[in-house]
Amino acid sequence: MRTTNKIVLIIVSIVLIGVFAPVSSFAVPNSLKAADQKQASRSATIRIENLKSRAAHEIDRRIAALNLVITRIKTFKHLTAENKTALETSVKTEISNLKALGAKIAADTDIATLKADVKSIADSYRVFAIFIPKIHLLAASDRMLNIADELSSLADKLQIKIQSAKTSGKNVANLEELLTDMKNKIADAKSLASQIQSTVTPLAPDGYPGNRSTLLSGRSMLRTGHTDLIEAHHDAQSIIQGLKTLQTSSSTPSAH
Repeated sequence: MRTTNKIVLIIVSIVLIGVFAPVSSFAVPNSLKAADQKQASRSATIRIENLKSRAAHEIDRRIAALNLVITRIKTFKHLTAENKTALETSVKTEISNLKALGAKIAADTDIATLKADVKSIADSYRVFAIFIPKIHLLAASDRMLNIADELSSLADKLQIKIQSAKTSGKNVANLEELLTDMKNKIADAKSLASQIQSTVTPLAPDGYPGNRSTLLSGRSMLRTGHTDLIEAHHDAQSIIQGLKTLQTSSSTPSAH
């Protein structure tokens, strides 16, 4: 009987030791350690590949946008040849730098270095923050000057017609006021467009975000210039209608 009790106590002791023994006392099989390490290595590899894939996409997207910028610069009519050349050179340099960064990222093996390089795509290469907005403003200001030139040519023709009507004894005071307003609006639009080109052209990526205020100012000037041209066009329409009215009244036989 005593022997039986001893056996029971030994079994209970073994069970209790197994239940309350610290986890660290159990050895992890080497096969499990190797599997965990392999899984960690696979996860790191996948993460690196994903980062590189995203980086390549973002770099390609920026290079494509910059190539379009070069094409657009060539269409500018009012930007000086020197400024156009400087713009093209700066854009091509940015493309070369992005390609070099892409090659570095493709060769990166350290995750920390890779993350820093990927982050620099947006932080150091301000393609969508500076280059694209700058070119949009320059293109818009160029169009503004083109329209202003067309309106100036129209104003000159209207002035001749107004003067002809005045010579024939017509009252053209109102038409002369409209013409003066039209010319003032055109001149203001031209001045604003020139200011946009002179202030926006020198903007560089390394000046961001400090030079963002210049972009915002350029957009504001663009809106004002656009309004000027719309009002100048309205003046022209009013003058044309006024001249037609004078012509109609002069051709109508007077009642006796």
